[in-house]
Amino acid sequence: MNILVLSLIIIPVILGFLFLFNSKKEHFRVLSYILCAFGITFSVALAIHGPETILIPEAALTIIEIIIILLEIGIIVFIFRVAMKHKRWPVFIITVVQTVLFIYSTLNSVLNHVSEKISFNIDYLSIVMLLIINIIGTLIVVFANGYMTEYEHHKKMKSRQNIFYFIICIFLAAMNGLVISDSLSWVYFFWEITTIASFLLISYNLDEEGYNSGFRALFLNLIGGICFSLGNILLLSQSGITTLTGIVEKGHLSGIYLLPVFLLCVAGFAKSAQMPFQSWLLGAMVAPTPVSALLHSSTMVKAGVFLIIKLSPAYAGTNLGTAIAIYGGFTFLITSAIAVTQSNAKRVLAYSTIANLGLIICSAGLGTSVAISAAIILLIFHAISKALLFLCTGQIEHTIGSRDIEDMHGLIHKAPVLTLITCFGLISMILPPFGVLVTKLISIEAAAINPMVVIFLILGSALTTLYYIKWLGSLLSYPEDKVQKHPITNIDVYLPLWILSIGALITSIFIGPIFNNFVKPQIETLLPNLHQTLTISKANVTSQIGSFNNEVIFIVLGILIVVIFLVRGLLVNNTVKKDIYMCGENNLEDTNYFRTSDGTPAKSNIGNYYLVEILNEKSLTNLGYIISIAMLLIVILGGL
Repeated sequence: MNILVLSLIIIPVILGFLFLFNSKKEHFRVLSYILCAFGITFSVALAIHGPETILIPEAALTIIEIIIILLEIGIIVFIFRVAMKHKRWPVFIITVVQTVLFIYSTLNSVLNHVSEKISFNIDYLSIVMLLIINIIGTLIVVFANGYMTEYEHHKKMKSRQNIFYFIICIFLAAMNGLVISDSLSWVYFFWEITTIASFLLISYNLDEEGYNSGFRALFLNLIGGICFSLGNILLLSQSGITTLTGIVEKGHLSGIYLLPVFLLCVAGFAKSAQMPFQSWLLGAMVAPTPVSALLHSSTMVKAGVFLIIKLSPAYAGTNLGTAIAIYGGFTFLITSAIAVTQSNAKRVLAYSTIANLGLIICSAGLGTSVAISAAIILLIFHAISKALLFLCTGQIEHTIGSRDIEDMHGLIHKAPVLTLITCFGLISMILPPFGVLVTKLISIEAAAINPMVVIFLILGSALTTLYYIKWLGSLLSYPEDKVQKHPITNIDVYLPLWILSIGALITSIFIGPIFNNFVKPQIETLLPNLHQTLTISKANVTSQIGSFNNEVIFIVLGILIVVIFLVRGLLVNNTVKKDIYMCGENNLEDTNYFRTSDGTPAKSNIGNYYLVEILNEKSLTNLGYIISIAMLLIVILGGL
């Protein structure tokens, strides 16, 4: 089992170098499938085996620590180099601060002979993250085989796919290391690697827009890294805590002892792109679609909420926990409102990602067993559905040459299979009995202890439904003009889409076993003294608001779908298309034109309302900055 765990870090690195020193694209395809098969097999094997703590031998520990220190020095030198090369002085200055903290913490450990037993602690939450990283993440790499060549051709850029796949493999290895490491210093090391990988992938196009977005992401995540480093230093000096397990064992903290926990939470806020850090995730949408799906939806941003959930034993039931809940709920509401105003599908998904991560953080902050259960379950379902939607958006852009929702009218006629998969992804985010909505309902119930948070969650959920339904309507609307169907030609693109769709369906059907085998045991570990008020027997979700059976609902839906197809085939086979009715006489020259009240011709239009006059993006963003920064300052200056 030790070899299995270490392989999740070592094998992706080895495959990454095989990508890097290879120039043949047909080899990339083989390597990506090997990576996918390895990731799925090993992560599932770990899930079957269950939780385990693996102590690092003393002899190996010294060598590993030296390697980590050298790599951290390399990271700092790299950031200094690119900051100076591109004259990004804010990044340069913040790297100076990071360097000082690194030198201080390293010297402090050496001079004071700080020793710690370092282990890989694979608990149920780590297993959940490993499954997300190594199943969804590697499927995205397979998708990239059918995407990147056309992407580079469209951008008229020289192919750098060997570097692209190399960075992604290093990122996957770092994420695996991050979620299984118990030592906070090791978590921080892998945390910084994901930051560098994000910068390199966002700026992949090597143009001004890419560099601007990449450096913004680097700057804001380095702020989070500084908070992480300060938190580690304070935890060691105040409480002698150097591990995540130590935080769980210490349990409830209060007063000034919560300050380092808060700093670690701020690092999580930055990594998860919560306000006021959200601009880096929005800018990251300039990257190729596989990057958006992998780093900025299903995996990297999940590292932030992973850390915040892990820290929940320290702040559960405190004023800090309440502040985190309100902060996450506010981000959920404000970014959901902004998403309503967007017609760019990638920006809709970006704001939706920020919002749902805010909901997870809000649930974790509430600190009850029900709320944290909802946070973990939502983490799972959101990763699957959002990765699916990002990949679908990328393929839609290649199909019609646009990612604007208004250009997707009638896509059901042009690319029916792609459209149906996309619609399924949208439905899985907003309708019962799919897992995302189930967990939102549980989160709202758990928030009953705080009326302000309840209002945030109800309004945010309503807005979420609004912007997804608008998108859904555009996809299914019939086109005014005839368009050509787009044939399915690339299995590398559609195989991950089908697997993710099936994954969203299967996980929703079997929400009961997922809860009982992964979530409930984790809650009992994190919050052993809290009464469990949420129970899921088979697929029967039972809480204080009542119960419903997922299995029965899915069976009924399946029967209805079969009946609909039978009716369509037997009774309405010979449909007759009619011209668009204009509530008056159509113009004889063109059925899409009609005559207005004064007799002038006007063309009919189909489009969505984006409420930009009511929910202005700039105004809401500025409001979000003011309130979120004020909340963070209030907590750090007095709330603790």
